[in-house]
Amino acid sequence: MDKIKFLNNLEILLKEKENNYGNFNHTSQVWANYLSDILSIENNKTVKVPLKTFGTMMIFLKLWRIMQSQQFKQDNFTDINGYTELLKRLVINEKTTK
Repeated sequence: MDKIKFLNNLEILLKEKENNYGNFNHTSQVWANYLSDILSIENNKTVKVPLKTFGTMMIFLKLWRIMQSQQFKQDNFTDINGYTELLKRLVINEKTTK
């Protein structure tokens, strides 16, 4: 698959996922806040979870599914591409807004 077609397909996938599951950046923020609160309570001190934790965890989850599966499932690889792109954008955005 050529690069332009891959990028077009990726953009279509990302828009579809956002329509189905919500905005990735917002979900990352909610997840980081939630995890920070739980860890802060458990550790009796303030813990700040980075925004990139959610995307990293989702990539790990998809990799784990690949490792555990006895059969090929394209959606795991497609999702890894999507999460990687969204995570990259989030990290770039974090760097440019600091």
